[in-house]
Order: sequence, then structure tokens, then C-alpha cells
Amino acid sequence: MKTFIAALLCLAISAHADTLQPLDDQEMSHIAGQAGQGVQLTLMLRNNVDTTGNPIGCTSGGLNPCRMGFEFSARDGIWLMLKDYYGALQINDLRIDNATLPASNTSHYDASRFLSVEGDCLIAGCNPSGLLSLRTRYPFHKDVGIYNDLNLFTHIGRVALEYDDTVNNIPGYMRDAATGSVLGFRATDSQALNAPANMRFEGEAYVFGF
Repeated sequence: MKTFIAALLCLAISAHADTLQPLDDQEMSHIAGQAGQGVQLTLMLRNNVDTTGNPIGCTSGGLNPCRMGFEFSARDGIWLMLKDYYGALQINDLRIDNATLPASNTSHYDASRFLSVEGDCLIAGCNPSGLLSLRTRYPFHKDVGIYNDLNLFTHIGRVALEYDDTVNNIPGYMRDAATGSVLGFRATDSQALNAPANMRFEGEAYVFGF
């Protein structure tokens, strides 16, 4: 499987390149984020496709390079194979920064989610309001008709189990012995061949731990 990954991190820092110095673990432990600063992330992942979305070496049917296999614990020699597998994923301009949770909880608040196995509150009062959190969001105020927050193109032609050939010492992920398929999947723009489906998101997501 051919995989291409490109990531761009735009860090909000004020230091100049000629003044940057490496920090040891003790110094790093005293570093804290500052309000109003964060990371902007753009990620491009291509699996078995070129820059225009056309599959590379993915002939329909038979053993070809466009496949992904999963071998699960306690299931040695049995492979769940995604065959004729290719596609692309692009995340554009995702903002990641820190934020404080609202002072009052929403109607979805459930105090029991913050209890230990013994029934004790893992945070003060089993109440997360006002805690620091990691916030992810996309740019607001996008123009009407702009759908470019996430682009997804995925094609899985066949899904089947393959077994190791212990006689000829051929692992299951290198075989195409299964004659059928239990699943096929395709996510794309219905108006163009191999074009990604374009998505738009609004709102914010908060992640916090304790």
C-alpha cells in the first residue's frame, strides 16, 4: 500500500529562529499554554492514489497492491482484508487551542460520568464546569456554499477473510483465495469520478481529562 502524508502546523509563537534553544524535561514541565494562542492543522493523507485521486496499480479483482489487512489478537493467521482499497483524506485549517469550559453545564450533564468504580467523584463535585480543556474548531463565518473543512474519498472494493497458507508459507495478507466479499464501501462526490466528498462543520468540540 502506497501512503502519502503531509501535515502543516502553524504555531503561534513569537520567538525568532535564531533565539530558539532546546529544553530538557525539567524545563519543559514548567511550560504552559497561553490564552489566544494555538495550532492550526492541515493534514493530507493519500492511500494508493495520485494527486488527482486516480488509483495507482489498483486493478479490479485479484491480488493487487491496494489492500490493507488486520490480524486481531488471539486470531493468528486469520486476516480481515480490505481489497481494492484506495482513497484520500484532507483536513483543512482545523484550529486547536485551549479554552475554559462554560460556568454552567448543558442539559446533557450527567454527574455519574465522573464517578470512580468505588463511587467517588474524580473531579470536585463531579462537575466539570470551569475546567481547562482542549478546544478544536473550524473557522466560522464561511461563505455560503463553501464546503472545504474536510474532504473524503474512500473506495473499498471487497472485504473478506484470508487465512495463512502454512504449507507454502504464504501469509494471509498476501493471498486472494476468498471468492466472495461481505462488504463494499465508497465515499465520494457523486458528480465526478474519484472526487472527494466535501464537508462543512460549524461549532466547537471540547476535550478535557482528569
